[in-house]
Amino acid sequence: MALIILITLGALLGWLGSIFLRLEVPGAVMRMMLVGVVTCLAAGLIANGGIFLGSLSWLGFGAAVGVTLPTIVGYYAFATREI
Repeated sequence: MALIILITLGALLGWLGSIFLRLEVPGAVMRMMLVGVVTCLAAGLIANGGIFLGSLSWLGFGAAVGVTLPTIVGYYAFATREI
């Protein structure tokens, strides 16, 4: 159950991040969602003790959100930088 929640949460945070940051380049929404899913899964599973088939703890949920949001903003800064 934790795996499904973390994947959904990461995709939702990536999608909302692309809306709030107004990243409208083709394919940018999918990349932002992918960044959200990967970081949310990694942080949530580490904080949850590696358990992804059981329930998700509040610590795992908080860590997933707390790590995913700055990662999405960092990816936005990286994607929109001027060379």
